[in-house]
Amino acid sequence: MRWHQDATFFDSTPISVTTFWFALEDATIENGCLWAEPGGHRGPLRERFLRDGDRITMEKLDATPWPDNSTAVPIEAAAGTLVCFHGLLPHYSAPNRSPVSRHAFTLHATDAGTSYSPRNWIQRDASFPVRGFD
Repeated sequence: MRWHQDATFFDSTPISVTTFWFALEDATIENGCLWAEPGGHRGPLRERFLRDGDRITMEKLDATPWPDNSTAVPIEAAAGTLVCFHGLLPHYSAPNRSPVSRHAFTLHATDAGTSYSPRNWIQRDASFPVRGFD
């Protein structure tokens, strides 16, 4: 996958999405681990993925270029490792061209005190409302 920020897909005001990436198997350079831009979470949100009915678009928000792959840092993770990062962190998953799988479980969480955009691609209607952890 190309460079991206998870806040692109889980827009809230203010931005609050946190990614929890749990390695179910070892994630190595050879089998396509995550790569990230150190300190990149301090930059702007570059794009927003929007849904309007059945129409999906990518809205350009900022002209800041994506990191050069030469500055990317691999995030190798042993099975059982939890990797957490801010929704503004530019990152990508490298292609897995090895014979070894690299399964992971990903959870994206937003703060209930923020305003979740009604134009986000994931929505729940009134028949299945969002519930908190109270």
